Amino acid sequence: MSLRTSFNESLLESLKYLLDACVEVIPEDLFFQANQKLGSLNPEFKLSGLLSQINADFFNAVEKKDIQRIIAISRKLSTNDFQVKNMAYLNLSNLDDYYSPLVKHTFSQETMAKASFFPLSSEHFQQVQESLQRGFGILQRSFSDFFKESQELISEVLIMNSEGLKAGSSFDLFGMIYASYLYKWKKVSEILDLITHEQAHLYVYLLNKDDPLVLNPKEFHESPLRKEKRPLMGIYHATFVLARIYHVLTKALALNEIPKEEKDYCKELQDYYQKRCKVGLEILQTHAKMTPLGEGLILSASKLVQ
Repeated sequence: MSLRTSFNESLLESLKYLLDACVEVIPEDLFFQANQKLGSLNPEFKLSGLLSQINADFFNAVEKKDIQRIIAISRKLSTNDFQVKNMAYLNLSNLDDYYSPLVKHTFSQETMAKASFFPLSSEHFQQVQESLQRGFGILQRSFSDFFKESQELISEVLIMNSEGLKAGSSFDLFGMIYASYLYKWKKVSEILDLITHEQAHLYVYLLNKDDPLVLNPKEFHESPLRKEKRPLMGIYHATFVLARIYHVLTKALALNEIPKEEKDYCKELQDYYQKRCKVGLEILQTHAKMTPLGEGLILSASKLVQ
Protein backbone atom coordinates (compact mmCIF):
# COMPACT_ATOMS: atom_id res chain seq x y z
CA MET A 1 0.00 0.00 0.00
CA SER A 2 1.41 3.41 -0.91
CA LEU A 3 2.00 6.07 1.71
CA ARG A 4 -0.56 8.31 0.01
CA THR A 5 -3.24 5.60 0.10
CA SER A 6 -2.65 5.05 3.80
CA PHE A 7 -2.95 8.79 4.41
CA ASN A 8 -6.16 9.00 2.39
CA GLU A 9 -7.72 6.13 4.35
CA SER A 10 -6.88 7.83 7.63
CA LEU A 11 -8.33 11.12 6.35
CA LEU A 12 -11.61 9.53 5.26
CA GLU A 13 -11.89 7.63 8.55
CA SER A 14 -11.40 10.89 10.46
CA LEU A 15 -14.11 12.67 8.48
CA LYS A 16 -16.57 9.80 8.91
CA TYR A 17 -15.87 9.76 12.64
CA LEU A 18 -16.51 13.52 12.88
CA LEU A 19 -19.74 13.15 10.91
CA ASP A 20 -20.94 10.36 13.17
CA ALA A 21 -20.09 12.43 16.24
CA CYS A 22 -22.38 15.19 14.91
CA VAL A 23 -25.26 13.02 13.71
CA GLU A 24 -27.72 14.65 16.14
CA VAL A 25 -27.12 18.22 14.88
CA ILE A 26 -26.85 17.57 11.11
CA PRO A 27 -30.13 17.32 9.14
CA GLU A 28 -30.79 13.66 8.25
CA ASP A 29 -30.71 14.12 4.46
CA LEU A 30 -27.51 16.17 4.64
CA PHE A 31 -25.86 13.60 6.91
CA PHE A 32 -26.75 10.85 4.42
CA GLN A 33 -25.44 12.83 1.43
CA ALA A 34 -22.14 13.68 3.14
CA ASN A 35 -21.61 10.05 4.16
CA GLN A 36 -22.47 8.90 0.65
CA LYS A 37 -19.94 11.32 -0.85
CA LEU A 38 -17.16 10.18 1.50
CA GLY A 39 -18.00 6.54 0.72
CA SER A 40 -17.65 7.23 -3.01
CA LEU A 41 -14.06 8.48 -2.69
CA ASN A 42 -11.34 6.00 -3.62
CA PRO A 43 -8.33 6.27 -1.26
CA GLU A 44 -6.09 4.63 -3.85
CA PHE A 45 -6.24 7.83 -5.91
CA LYS A 46 -5.35 11.40 -5.02
CA LEU A 47 -7.70 13.45 -2.89
CA SER A 48 -7.88 17.23 -2.92
CA GLY A 49 -5.84 19.17 -0.40
CA LEU A 50 -9.10 20.99 0.34
CA LEU A 51 -10.45 17.80 1.92
CA SER A 52 -7.63 17.86 4.46
CA GLN A 53 -8.50 21.50 5.12
CA ILE A 54 -12.14 20.54 5.71
CA ASN A 55 -11.02 17.87 8.16
CA ALA A 56 -9.05 20.42 10.19
CA ASP A 57 -11.95 22.89 10.08
CA PHE A 58 -14.42 20.16 11.06
CA PHE A 59 -12.31 19.20 14.08
CA ASN A 60 -12.17 22.85 15.24
CA ALA A 61 -15.92 23.28 14.74
CA VAL A 62 -16.65 20.17 16.83
CA GLU A 63 -14.33 21.36 19.60
CA LYS A 64 -16.13 24.73 19.67
CA LYS A 65 -19.57 23.09 19.33
CA ASP A 66 -20.26 25.44 16.41
CA ILE A 67 -23.40 23.85 14.97
CA GLN A 68 -23.79 26.30 12.08
CA ARG A 69 -20.19 25.65 11.02
CA ILE A 70 -20.70 21.89 11.28
CA ILE A 71 -23.74 22.11 8.99
CA ALA A 72 -21.84 24.32 6.50
CA ILE A 73 -18.97 21.80 6.45
CA SER A 74 -21.42 18.96 5.89
CA ARG A 75 -22.80 20.79 2.86
CA LYS A 76 -19.31 21.11 1.43
CA LEU A 77 -18.71 17.41 1.98
CA SER A 78 -21.97 16.49 0.28
CA THR A 79 -21.60 18.67 -2.81
CA ASN A 80 -17.90 18.99 -3.68
CA ASP A 81 -15.88 16.52 -5.73
CA PHE A 82 -12.63 15.80 -3.91
CA GLN A 83 -11.21 13.08 -6.16
CA VAL A 84 -8.29 14.40 -8.21
CA LYS A 85 -7.24 12.45 -11.29
CA ASN A 86 -4.59 14.79 -12.69
CA MET A 87 -2.73 17.60 -11.02
CA ALA A 88 -4.98 20.67 -10.83
CA TYR A 89 -3.97 24.34 -10.94
CA LEU A 90 -6.05 26.70 -8.81
CA ASN A 91 -6.18 30.50 -8.67
CA LEU A 92 -6.61 31.65 -5.07
CA SER A 93 -8.71 34.54 -6.39
CA ASN A 94 -11.26 32.01 -7.67
CA LEU A 95 -11.76 30.09 -4.42
CA ASP A 96 -15.13 30.61 -2.76
CA ASP A 97 -15.88 32.37 0.53
CA TYR A 98 -15.57 29.14 2.51
CA TYR A 99 -12.19 27.93 1.27
CA SER A 100 -10.41 31.23 0.63
CA PRO A 101 -10.08 32.43 4.28
CA LEU A 102 -9.17 28.93 5.48
CA VAL A 103 -6.41 28.53 2.89
CA LYS A 104 -5.06 32.02 3.53
CA HIS A 105 -4.96 31.38 7.27
CA THR A 106 -3.31 27.96 6.93
CA PHE A 107 -0.53 29.13 4.64
CA SER A 108 -0.05 32.32 6.66
CA GLN A 109 0.91 30.13 9.63
CA GLU A 110 3.93 28.93 7.63
CA THR A 111 5.69 32.31 7.69
CA MET A 112 6.94 34.78 10.30
CA ALA A 113 6.11 37.70 8.00
CA LYS A 114 2.71 39.31 7.69
CA ALA A 115 0.92 37.89 4.66
CA SER A 116 -1.07 40.17 2.34
CA PHE A 117 -3.19 38.93 -0.55
CA PHE A 118 -4.14 40.63 -3.81
CA PRO A 119 -6.22 39.64 -6.84
CA LEU A 120 -4.41 37.51 -9.44
CA SER A 121 -5.36 38.01 -13.08
CA SER A 122 -5.95 35.04 -15.36
CA GLU A 123 -2.99 36.18 -17.48
CA HIS A 124 -0.55 36.14 -14.55
CA PHE A 125 -2.02 32.86 -13.33
CA GLN A 126 -1.38 31.33 -16.75
CA GLN A 127 2.23 32.53 -16.77
CA VAL A 128 3.04 30.82 -13.48
CA GLN A 129 1.14 27.68 -14.49
CA GLU A 130 3.11 27.37 -17.73
CA SER A 131 6.39 27.76 -15.87
CA LEU A 132 5.39 25.05 -13.39
CA GLN A 133 4.34 22.74 -16.20
CA ARG A 134 7.74 23.28 -17.79
CA GLY A 135 9.36 22.21 -14.52
CA PHE A 136 7.25 19.07 -14.27
CA GLY A 137 8.14 18.35 -17.90
CA ILE A 138 11.83 18.37 -16.98
CA LEU A 139 11.14 15.99 -14.08
CA GLN A 140 9.29 13.65 -16.42
CA ARG A 141 12.12 13.73 -18.95
CA SER A 142 15.15 13.55 -16.66
CA PHE A 143 13.99 12.56 -13.16
CA SER A 144 11.48 9.76 -13.69
CA ASP A 145 11.39 8.70 -10.01
CA PHE A 146 10.81 12.23 -8.80
CA PHE A 147 8.18 12.81 -11.48
CA LYS A 148 6.29 9.67 -10.49
CA GLU A 149 6.45 10.75 -6.86
CA SER A 150 5.19 14.25 -7.73
CA GLN A 151 2.18 12.81 -9.52
CA GLU A 152 1.33 10.72 -6.46
CA LEU A 153 1.91 13.41 -3.85
CA ILE A 154 0.75 16.68 -5.45
CA SER A 155 -2.97 16.99 -6.07
CA GLU A 156 -3.15 20.75 -6.64
CA VAL A 157 -0.93 23.76 -7.18
CA LEU A 158 -2.46 26.93 -5.80
CA ILE A 159 -1.19 30.10 -7.46
CA MET A 160 -1.63 33.35 -5.58
CA ASN A 161 -0.62 36.99 -5.59
CA SER A 162 0.76 37.60 -2.13
CA GLU A 163 3.38 39.46 -0.15
CA GLY A 164 4.91 37.71 2.83
CA LEU A 165 4.37 34.28 1.28
CA LYS A 166 6.68 32.80 -1.35
CA ALA A 167 5.94 29.12 -1.84
CA GLY A 168 4.92 26.40 0.54
CA SER A 169 2.77 23.50 1.69
CA SER A 170 1.00 22.40 4.86
CA PHE A 171 -0.10 19.14 6.42
CA ASP A 172 -3.57 20.69 6.87
CA LEU A 173 -3.79 21.07 3.09
CA PHE A 174 -1.98 17.88 2.28
CA GLY A 175 -1.39 17.40 -1.42
CA MET A 176 -1.58 21.11 -2.22
CA ILE A 177 1.45 23.29 -2.78
CA TYR A 178 1.34 27.02 -3.44
CA ALA A 179 3.41 29.51 -5.39
CA SER A 180 3.23 33.29 -5.26
CA TYR A 181 3.26 35.33 -8.46
CA LEU A 182 5.54 37.84 -6.69
CA TYR A 183 8.17 35.20 -5.90
CA LYS A 184 10.75 33.34 -8.04
CA TRP A 185 9.26 31.21 -10.80
CA LYS A 186 10.53 32.60 -14.11
CA LYS A 187 13.87 30.76 -14.28
CA VAL A 188 14.11 27.00 -14.84
CA SER A 189 16.41 26.76 -11.80
CA GLU A 190 13.82 28.51 -9.66
CA ILE A 191 10.88 26.39 -10.72
CA LEU A 192 12.83 23.13 -10.23
CA ASP A 193 13.84 24.47 -6.82
CA LEU A 194 10.22 25.27 -5.92
CA ILE A 195 8.76 21.94 -7.06
CA THR A 196 11.50 19.82 -5.48
CA HIS A 197 11.32 21.82 -2.25
CA GLU A 198 7.59 21.39 -1.68
CA GLN A 199 7.48 17.82 -2.94
CA ALA A 200 10.15 16.90 -0.38
CA HIS A 201 8.07 18.47 2.41
CA LEU A 202 5.02 16.42 1.38
CA TYR A 203 7.08 13.24 1.43
CA VAL A 204 8.34 13.93 4.97
CA TYR A 205 4.81 14.84 6.11
CA LEU A 206 3.62 11.40 4.99
CA LEU A 207 6.44 9.55 6.75
CA ASN A 208 6.00 11.66 9.89
CA LYS A 209 2.31 10.69 10.14
CA ASP A 210 3.23 7.18 11.30
CA ASP A 211 6.79 7.67 12.56
CA PRO A 212 8.10 10.58 14.68
CA LEU A 213 11.43 10.57 12.76
CA VAL A 214 12.89 12.89 15.44
CA LEU A 215 12.31 12.03 19.12
CA ASN A 216 13.18 15.52 20.41
CA PRO A 217 11.44 17.51 17.65
CA LYS A 218 10.73 20.69 19.64
CA GLU A 219 14.32 21.33 20.74
CA PHE A 220 15.53 24.59 19.15
CA HIS A 221 18.85 25.03 17.35
CA GLU A 222 20.46 27.03 14.54
CA SER A 223 18.53 26.80 11.29
CA PRO A 224 20.26 25.98 7.99
CA LEU A 225 17.90 28.35 6.15
CA ARG A 226 16.36 30.88 8.54
CA LYS A 227 17.91 33.56 10.74
CA GLU A 228 15.98 32.53 13.83
CA LYS A 229 16.50 29.24 15.65
CA ARG A 230 14.15 26.45 14.60
CA PRO A 231 12.85 23.25 16.22
CA LEU A 232 14.73 20.12 15.23
CA MET A 233 11.75 18.84 13.22
CA GLY A 234 11.92 21.99 11.11
CA ILE A 235 15.67 21.53 10.71
CA TYR A 236 15.07 17.91 9.69
CA HIS A 237 12.62 19.02 7.00
CA ALA A 238 15.01 21.73 5.76
CA THR A 239 18.00 19.39 5.56
CA PHE A 240 16.13 16.75 3.59
CA VAL A 241 14.72 19.44 1.28
CA LEU A 242 18.14 21.02 0.69
CA ALA A 243 19.74 17.67 -0.20
CA ARG A 244 17.06 16.96 -2.78
CA ILE A 245 17.23 20.40 -4.37
CA TYR A 246 21.01 20.18 -4.60
CA HIS A 247 20.72 16.78 -6.28
CA VAL A 248 18.12 17.96 -8.80
CA LEU A 249 19.99 21.14 -9.73
CA THR A 250 23.29 19.25 -10.05
CA LYS A 251 21.82 16.63 -12.35
CA ALA A 252 19.83 19.24 -14.33
CA LEU A 253 23.06 21.12 -15.01
CA ALA A 254 24.83 17.93 -16.08
CA LEU A 255 21.98 17.03 -18.44
CA ASN A 256 21.84 20.54 -19.95
CA GLU A 257 18.29 21.07 -18.70
CA ILE A 258 19.34 24.50 -17.41
CA PRO A 259 19.43 27.25 -20.10
CA LYS A 260 22.89 28.61 -20.86
CA GLU A 261 22.04 32.11 -19.66
CA GLU A 262 21.19 30.94 -16.14
CA LYS A 263 23.84 28.27 -15.57
CA ASP A 264 25.97 30.55 -13.38
CA TYR A 265 22.90 31.43 -11.33
CA CYS A 266 22.04 27.74 -10.96
CA LYS A 267 25.59 26.94 -9.83
CA GLU A 268 25.33 29.66 -7.17
CA LEU A 269 22.14 28.07 -5.88
CA GLN A 270 23.74 24.64 -6.03
CA ASP A 271 26.77 25.73 -3.96
CA TYR A 272 24.59 27.55 -1.41
CA TYR A 273 22.26 24.58 -0.91
CA GLN A 274 25.15 22.16 -0.52
CA LYS A 275 26.74 24.31 2.20
CA ARG A 276 23.48 24.87 4.06
CA CYS A 277 22.58 21.18 3.84
CA LYS A 278 25.88 20.26 5.46
CA VAL A 279 25.08 22.71 8.28
CA GLY A 280 21.73 20.98 8.76
CA LEU A 281 23.33 17.52 8.73
CA GLU A 282 25.85 18.57 11.37
CA ILE A 283 23.10 19.97 13.63
CA LEU A 284 21.03 16.79 13.31
CA GLN A 285 24.01 14.50 13.91
CA THR A 286 24.95 16.49 17.01
CA HIS A 287 21.58 17.16 18.60
CA ALA A 288 18.77 15.08 17.09
CA LYS A 289 17.62 11.78 18.55
CA MET A 290 16.21 10.02 15.50
CA THR A 291 14.19 6.87 14.94
CA PRO A 292 15.71 4.21 12.65
CA LEU A 293 13.54 5.51 9.79
CA GLY A 294 14.46 9.12 10.54
CA GLU A 295 18.16 8.29 10.64
CA GLY A 296 17.96 6.22 7.45
CA LEU A 297 16.22 9.00 5.53
CA ILE A 298 18.80 11.58 6.56
CA LEU A 299 21.62 9.18 5.72
CA SER A 300 20.20 8.79 2.21
CA ALA A 301 19.92 12.59 1.96
CA SER A 302 23.53 13.07 3.02
CA LYS A 303 24.69 10.85 0.15
CA LEU A 304 23.08 13.26 -2.32
CA VAL A 305 25.42 16.09 -1.28
CA GLN A 306 28.66 14.16 -0.92
